[in-house]
Amino acid sequence: MYKQLSELIDVAVVCLEKLNLAEGTIKDYRQSAFRPLERRLDNQRYVDSELLRSQEDFFFQQFEDGTISRHTLNWRIRGIRILMEILDTGDFTWKVFSKKQKERLPEPFQSVLDLFLQTQNCGQKHKDCINSICRRFLLSISGNGCTDVVSITSEHVRSFMVEISKSRPKSMDDVVYVLRAFFRYLCENGQYSENFWMLLAAPRCRDHRVRGCVSPEEISRLLESIDKETGNGKRDFAAMSLAAVSGLRAGDIASLKLDDIDWKKKELRILQGKTDGPLILPVSTPVLQAVADYILNGRPETVSRNVFVRHQAPFVGYRDGVSIACIFRKYQKKAGIEHAIGDGKTLHGIRRGLGTGMTAKGVPVDLVAQILGHKGMKATKQYISADLKGMYNCTLGFDSLGGGSNEPS
Repeated sequence: MYKQLSELIDVAVVCLEKLNLAEGTIKDYRQSAFRPLERRLDNQRYVDSELLRSQEDFFFQQFEDGTISRHTLNWRIRGIRILMEILDTGDFTWKVFSKKQKERLPEPFQSVLDLFLQTQNCGQKHKDCINSICRRFLLSISGNGCTDVVSITSEHVRSFMVEISKSRPKSMDDVVYVLRAFFRYLCENGQYSENFWMLLAAPRCRDHRVRGCVSPEEISRLLESIDKETGNGKRDFAAMSLAAVSGLRAGDIASLKLDDIDWKKKELRILQGKTDGPLILPVSTPVLQAVADYILNGRPETVSRNVFVRHQAPFVGYRDGVSIACIFRKYQKKAGIEHAIGDGKTLHGIRRGLGTGMTAKGVPVDLVAQILGHKGMKATKQYISADLKGMYNCTLGFDSLGGGSNEPS
């Protein structure tokens, strides 16, 4: 059964709409799952299952070569599988929604768990996590011959923690927290006398890797590589300059409106796409001049209120931040800035670099959070960890041990 790729994608979108997926999710499927295939098979009029399967091999090879990330690979494989199923059956079934039948806990474990959950004053998401860990623990000990909570031994707890660490290595602190709360509940209600405090005393801290960013020197090289004499160049220079000094997300730059700029006060007033929160940012005169130069001398005539628009008909604003990220990647390559997956040399890496630079200069974390539009300081703390020079100043020397200085080698 042969079909045109565009027709096949239209059918896939209709199938996804029937599943009542959010508009944003369907847009993600178009951008991340189907559009890469359209680019790959641009000159291919008809497609079949064999051709689609060969695209899987191509994308897997890209992942092996380090060209694309695991997240990108998952999107593209997901798109191919949807199209293959529609090609073979004429429809698509959302299999993720089919829930597995939960294994029933034997009594009295189920009653104990139900009563314990009733004492947890927390949100439903956290309560679901508590329920999941406790269920797994009680199923584990019931499989090892326990018939009630009185029969639980320290070896049961130890064996369970070793076993669950294989599937939840990144969230063992949750496991420790839940088991500690569970045994505290049993002890307080006279159902058990041992709290296993030695086993559950120290929570495990989550692993956080230091995230890379784009350096000021690399940003300068990127801006210098842009030809500011053309309309495209004026647009790209204004957009990249705005990203460099404001730390705005790509989506917020793409959706920036003419009315969002207060030229007299030299401010941007926007509603952030990610947090849906208002943000007021001061903008330097040179950047505003670059934006004005684009609007007056490079921007095509259009009814769109977006600051940055396409320079090919139709002259409309960008739909999302992907186009702004593409502008960055274009000049990243032109400027000779090497990039590997996970090194932080991305458009978002400019935002991270701005946050890191501010923390390195001693700007308070709460002020950095306000400038970057974070709702709280938790998201801002990653910029502190990236300030490696500042971290060296916090290290302890070996003087007290008879060693040398603490200067980095």
